[in-house]
Amino acid sequence: MEEKGIPKTMISRRDSSRITFALGTSIIALLISLVSFWRFPSSTSHPSTTTGILENIDRTGAINVGYGIYPPYSQEDPISKQVSGFSVDIIKEIAKELGVKVVWHRINWNTMSADLQRGEFDVIADPIFQTIPRARELAFTEPYAYFGTGIAIIRKGDHRFTNFDSLDLSGIVVAAGQGSAEETLAKNRLVKPQIVSVSTANDLLQPFNDVISGRADVAIADRADAKRFLQEHPSTVQALWLDHPPAVVPAGFALRFSDREGAEFLTVCLRNLKSMGIIDALQKKYHLSQALQ
Repeated sequence: MEEKGIPKTMISRRDSSRITFALGTSIIALLISLVSFWRFPSSTSHPSTTTGILENIDRTGAINVGYGIYPPYSQEDPISKQVSGFSVDIIKEIAKELGVKVVWHRINWNTMSADLQRGEFDVIADPIFQTIPRARELAFTEPYAYFGTGIAIIRKGDHRFTNFDSLDLSGIVVAAGQGSAEETLAKNRLVKPQIVSVSTANDLLQPFNDVISGRADVAIADRADAKRFLQEHPSTVQALWLDHPPAVVPAGFALRFSDREGAEFLTVCLRNLKSMGIIDALQKKYHLSQALQ
């Protein structure tokens, strides 16, 4: 229908212009949306197993980080679920410098390696002990902590043991965390005892409970865990060789084995934070010495 006073051809041209303008605007909006999604995707996106931490930071806008409960390196408020600790603060400092978010993923200690390889997260923030078996399946940063290990927890009043080699007795049971550095140490140096691998999926102190319950004569652990358990049960157990650990193990962040580039990047970050005095300040905040933990 022709509008009054306006030729039909002019109406067609006007409508055509409107259609062209609307189509062009829609195309531009679509392109902007696609570019925005590619550059700034949701920070809750899961990392990709085919890329490393750097690529996934660019893709998701976040660092996907696994953590266990390993005070004072990682802690979780039971009510708010807020994550804190020495290792947590290091990651937060790195994220602040990069201008990205941190997405935290609670890990299962027994499946942490498989979960990492599967892409549940890109890096484990807790100080993961750098052992020879783990070096075959994980990429590590340079160590940011060294731990005394091979500490023995025994029941109060047990006077059978004088040094680590004295644990090599027939008829005793030695408990150690499944897949831990302490389990490797015990199996390499002790021949006569029965060595029991204890699941520590959600509780790293579980091997010590075997001593209290009588299922084991000795539990072997690192110095930090042994001190923590001793403080909780001072009248029940005692710790051997706290001041002179039988062995020392380095620990750092762990990434997928293929992500050597990411491990080197985080190593540079650790060196920078150390040189700026931030690592030292965090050690004081969490009452950590610069010597063995």
